[in-house]
Amino acid sequence: MPDSSRSSITGVVLAGGRDSRMGGVDKGMQPFRGKPLVLHVLRRIAPQTDALLISTNRSADAYA
Repeated sequence: MPDSSRSSITGVVLAGGRDSRMGGVDKGMQPFRGKPLVLHVLRRIAPQTDALLISTNRSADAYA
């Protein structure tokens, strides 16, 4: 439960885009140290937020 003495913070990961610089692959799903890159980002920002959202233009099931 959020601390009532501070504002609620919602984090947003922007995982959309054309991925043209990486040959069309989904950057967020690319492995980094054995896990998808987006998972590293989410784990890093989760302690600083009350809610997390992912904005993506494809692979919605994979991000869910």
